[in-house]
Order: sequence, then C-alpha cells, then structure tokens
Amino acid sequence: MNPRFHLLFAFLGLVAGVAPAQETNRSPIAIWETEALVSGSMGYRSNVLRSSIAAESSAFFTTSFDASVLRFSESGSLVLLYLFGEDTRYLDAPSVNYEQFISGTLQLVQPVGDGKEAGLEANYLYQHQIFDASADEVNRERVLVLGHGAYLRPYWKQAMGQWEAQAEAGLARQEFERTLDDYWETEAELRLTRNYGHRSEVSVGYLPLYRRYDTRQQFDADGFVLPGTELNYLQHDVEGEWRHYWDAARSWRSLTKMSFMANRDNGSGYFDYDRVYLREQLRWKNDRWEVKGSARAGWYDYRKQRIDGAHRYRSYATVDFRVERRFREDWLVFGAGEHEWNVSNNPLDEYRSWMVELGLGYEF
Repeated sequence: MNPRFHLLFAFLGLVAGVAPAQETNRSPIAIWETEALVSGSMGYRSNVLRSSIAAESSAFFTTSFDASVLRFSESGSLVLLYLFGEDTRYLDAPSVNYEQFISGTLQLVQPVGDGKEAGLEANYLYQHQIFDASADEVNRERVLVLGHGAYLRPYWKQAMGQWEAQAEAGLARQEFERTLDDYWETEAELRLTRNYGHRSEVSVGYLPLYRRYDTRQQFDADGFVLPGTELNYLQHDVEGEWRHYWDAARSWRSLTKMSFMANRDNGSGYFDYDRVYLREQLRWKNDRWEVKGSARAGWYDYRKQRIDGAHRYRSYATVDFRVERRFREDWLVFGAGEHEWNVSNNPLDEYRSWMVELGLGYEF
C-alpha cells in the first residue's frame, strides 16, 4: 500500500481508540453476525470500452464476493467491516482483457447521549476498470485505469423526534498508476432527514468538495495549457432523496434522487460545468424473490468549452434491471441487464452500450 495512505489509517485508529466507554458494573453484551456471498455469472457486453470508435464487443465471465462482519453491543455501539470484490474476464476484448474492483469499508458508530450519535467510516478501494474521465479531464474518452483510493469520513448525528440532522467531513486520496493525475479531496456534508411511515424517509443535503491535483495545470479559456500553474476544483452539490416503502411488510420500495452540482476550477473556468442528475428505482421483494429496476439520467453543460463554436454539452441515460430467486435457503440465481445512451455535440462523448448476464450465487 502506498505510504501516503498510512496517515489516513493512523487517524482512524486514533478516533477508534478514544470512543467513550460505558460506565457499568459489567461488560455490555455484544452480538456478532457474519455473512458472505460468492457468485459467478456469464454475460455479454456490446461496447466494453464505452467508446464512440473502435468498439469491442465480448462475452465475459464474472466472479464476485462480498462479506460482512458486524458487532453490535447493547450499549448501542456498532462495528461493521464490509468487503467486496469483483473480477470480470472478457473473452474477446484485446484492449481490456479484464476488469477488477476491490473495496473494504470499516464503520464505527457510538451513541454519545440522548438522540446523539458519533461515527466514522473508512474505505480503501482498488480498481482496474474502464473509467469515464470525460467530465473533468481534457481527454474526452473512456480510459482503462489502475488506481488505489482511500477516505476517512467522521460524522455527527442528532435525532429530534422524526427529524435527524447530520454533519460530516471527509478526507480522500486517489492515486493512479498511469493515465490520470493523482489528487486529494476534502469534503463536507450537511443533511436534514424526515422519517415517517414504514421506515420511509425524505432528505435534503448540501455537499461542498475541494479537489487538489498533484501535477495538473490550468487551461486558458481557449483550451491551451498554462505552464507553471496548479489546477484545483471546487464543487457545490445540492441533492434531495426520497426513500418510500409502500406497504407494512416493506416489500415495495421506491427511491427517487435528484441533484444539481456546479464544478468550478481555480483558473479561467475552462473546466467549469453544471450537472443535473436524476435517478428513479423501484424494487419488490419477498422471502424468495427480488426484482428491481432503475433509470438514471444526467445533463452536463460546459460554460467555456466549445465544440464547433457552440457550448459543449453532454447527456446520458441508463436503464437497468435485476431479477433474483433464492432457493434451498443459501443458493440464488439471478439475471441482470443494462442499456446506456450518451448524447453530445462532441462525437468523442457519444456512445451506446448494453449488457446482459445470468449467474449463480451461494450464501454462507
């Protein structure tokens, strides 16, 4: 692991070590729970590179695992460790061959008073994947990246009847072995949530983020690099989310999310853009079946960049579904599909891609 990540995890250990203990005559009873799932699937993707030119289509085989360890104490404290990994091997995509993603998350929760809660989340991820860098980079194509990332995110939550207020801050580091520049991010979030019904909730949040690149330089308004400068981004994101369960058994659930984000650079504004994002998901489940589908759409409007004299714009839409059937308590079969459209006045931004897969999983 890169030595620069040691600072993040040292801070995690410090915070975990100072969590307040319960003053009782006996040790609080703790409950441990573990779960794990391994799965394999085969499928086909029409555009592995998500590219407008030289598209490569291929069948693929994916193996994945996810596992969690949960420790819950009667004092209300919680420790959760979650691991997820996925490996996809393409049979006929010479430019990619395979994609991998591994993520590990540690979450700590500690009640500190009536309706008050402090927590911390730490995450490390490894990725060897096709990545869409066209929103923030000069290169307006999808690229294969190999990278490592880590973040720390402490938070404070205050419950007030059916209302909750939460404030959090974060520090993140992203490093790439090649292609893209490394960067640091600091972020914050203020969120207000209203709980109601069958564990339903509606919330609004404000999320400012500051990104500092290691070596990237500013560009002037015409798209030419400015030597000797440093490039930083400041983003302002306002979002709303509505999670609603439509019955007492919570079999039917809908999820609606929308956000507006403004990205501003510290130079000429060449990388400035506004983004509108919408997502809708519908899910139904019972003891054996789970069926869900979702649709996502986003619109990007660039304030300074030009394509043939006109403002650069880009929009995309994605629809996906997953059907899962459990049997014999610990086995499951599933099918999934996805279709994505990207539209722009820049030909390099435009592409279409669809994917279908069928798989089998075992839970223990």
